[in-house]
Amino acid sequence: MKCTVITRMLGMAGLLLFWFPVVAQIKITYPASRAVFQRDQSNNSTIYVAGTYSQPVSKVEARLVAMSDGQGNDTDWQTIQTNPQGGIFQGPLRGRGGWYRLETRAWQGTTLVGQDNVVRIGIGEVFIITGQSNAQGFQQKGAEGATDDRVNCITYDNSVTNSLDNPPSLSFRQLGADALVGPRGQSAWCWGLLGDMVARKYNVPVLFINTAWAGTAIQNWIESFDGKTTKNIYIDQNLPAGMPYGNLLVSLRYFSSLQGTRAVLWQQGESDNHLRIQQEQYRLWMQLLINKTRADTRRYPSWMLARSSYNLGRVDGGIIAAQNTVISTFNNNVFAGPETDRIQIPRYDAVNGDGGTHFGGDGLRQYAEAWFASMDERFFTGAIPLLPLPTPALTVACASNNQSINLTLQSEVRDRDNTVFPLTNVTWSNGQKGSSLTVTAPGTYYAIAKDDGGTTFISPPVTITAPLVPVTPAITPTGTQQACADSTFTFSTDTPATNNIIWSTNATSRQLTVGTAGSYTARAVNLYGCTSAVSAPASLIVQAKQAPPTVEQRGPFSLQALPPAGSLPLKRQYDWKSGGVDVSGNADVIKVTQNGQYSARSKTTFTLGTSSIVCYSPYSKEVGYISSENAGNGIIAFPNPSTDGIVRLEIKENIKNANVTVSTISGQLIYTTLVPVFDNQLAINLSTFSPGNYIIRVKADGYQATRRVWVK
Repeated sequence: MKCTVITRMLGMAGLLLFWFPVVAQIKITYPASRAVFQRDQSNNSTIYVAGTYSQPVSKVEARLVAMSDGQGNDTDWQTIQTNPQGGIFQGPLRGRGGWYRLETRAWQGTTLVGQDNVVRIGIGEVFIITGQSNAQGFQQKGAEGATDDRVNCITYDNSVTNSLDNPPSLSFRQLGADALVGPRGQSAWCWGLLGDMVARKYNVPVLFINTAWAGTAIQNWIESFDGKTTKNIYIDQNLPAGMPYGNLLVSLRYFSSLQGTRAVLWQQGESDNHLRIQQEQYRLWMQLLINKTRADTRRYPSWMLARSSYNLGRVDGGIIAAQNTVISTFNNNVFAGPETDRIQIPRYDAVNGDGGTHFGGDGLRQYAEAWFASMDERFFTGAIPLLPLPTPALTVACASNNQSINLTLQSEVRDRDNTVFPLTNVTWSNGQKGSSLTVTAPGTYYAIAKDDGGTTFISPPVTITAPLVPVTPAITPTGTQQACADSTFTFSTDTPATNNIIWSTNATSRQLTVGTAGSYTARAVNLYGCTSAVSAPASLIVQAKQAPPTVEQRGPFSLQALPPAGSLPLKRQYDWKSGGVDVSGNADVIKVTQNGQYSARSKTTFTLGTSSIVCYSPYSKEVGYISSENAGNGIIAFPNPSTDGIVRLEIKENIKNANVTVSTISGQLIYTTLVPVFDNQLAINLSTFSPGNYIIRVKADGYQATRRVWVK
């Protein structure tokens, strides 16, 4: 049974296509769950993380957190990229061997704006399996799946299409018994058991890629170089063009570029026994195959050769000797694999005493144990791994016409040893070729690039969303606003959070706070750098700075705040203080009975349309107040005599429901008023009456007092 695995990457037309939820503010697009990256000989590796974001960010960080205790070393947060542009981020993340949850987070300044994670990301061992049937495996022969969650395989199935192109998708699964170990492996075979052993001993995850082809002789691998055709040695029929070598080559160029590789595991020789291939011929072909993989990739993959020749009960010492000669060749980076000719004799498929050829049942466990025994400390110390190569940087920028988006792929990639891989062959997801692409319609775009040796690189994908040119923003509030001279006013826009803002002042904050009179506009800038038209203006009027009032004593129990000389007649109220403590009342005249230092500030109301603001002056100079010892609790009337007929009344205590009357000397009542709370100065206008003496009486519950006044 073949497995279908839904991951963050889906195939499309032979090119890699990534799926993106549109609501996430940050999304990891690479790597996919269960991806394993080859560690170096110090148990370290670099994961090249890529993703998208949907609103402006200033920094993206990532870290690795072990899936279970003891299965890795948690990393600190590492900066993946600062000031990413164009809606994509990418960068390296260093870690040690282990099985991890990859976490990312994005910041805008000091504000956390998004997080995402991918579970089951590995730094460990990556093996490419190749050879013939005892490497490819079969279904229904007792294959055991891996029991360790950390043992994985590629799900790509090329056993029908036999494509020489890049895989249409990149996904992984746990290596179950019935797994297709892409691109051609049939079942877990012995590899699930081997993966368990490696994961258990070295405490790292394992990834297998199986390019083996049942029934192939070594000459088939040689004859299929460079896309050529070779014939099946058992039937009169050609193998697909470029096969079986094509799968191995694609895996070295594509999967090794992305995941890295510890070694190529070679299990082959049974068919050459059948053909009676001579020792020297096998040696020449074996070395030629190894050399070809290195020439075709411009890298130097390690190999491990099983010593195998058993076929229908017969072994061939010449083939084993040829394999041993290649292994022992100085500086060949080829290691000794298991000696399989003595495993499970007769074989699982033996019929009528022919001895058989293929392992099965318990023989698969013996076979796995033999491979594991070969993978000793000498192998892991000496086998020079191919490490994952960096992801080529993709630049996303608005075109000069402000109507389209330019995508540009960097011209070369350098690995950590500073080896240069010039990207000479670039194909975009829409089929266009060249290092740059002009995008005029929404969609997901990425590039697949190759160097002159065929090594394959995949750019981060970028999702271009509509509109390519942002909608013109509207400033709120609209129209003309006002502010006090010692304050500011804040304008906002209705543009979505996915856009940046550029104000006419060149400020780039989401809101514009200003304290200068003038007219202001804004433009929206999307993640790709395209700019909207200029908004309708909004204006600000700044009211004149308010000078402090002058405070003077107005009566025995009152102080008065006077506006500066020559100031405009405006609607003013006042705040009062004494000794730093607020005093109740906001009129220009307040009643005071406590000795102390008093000051006031004006509160002026300015109305513009339907809105009003209150502007404050500084506090005045302090004025001292000392109450009169002779004031008593009676009525104090002043001025007395009054030259303008205005008489002001004050009393020391506050009384409620005070009835105030004015009578002539003869007792005629000429004025009366009810004061609900007599707590401040009261002015009585007697200017319309004849000059003379008058009696003023204040009467309330529990209080009564009179005073004679003279009006000139």
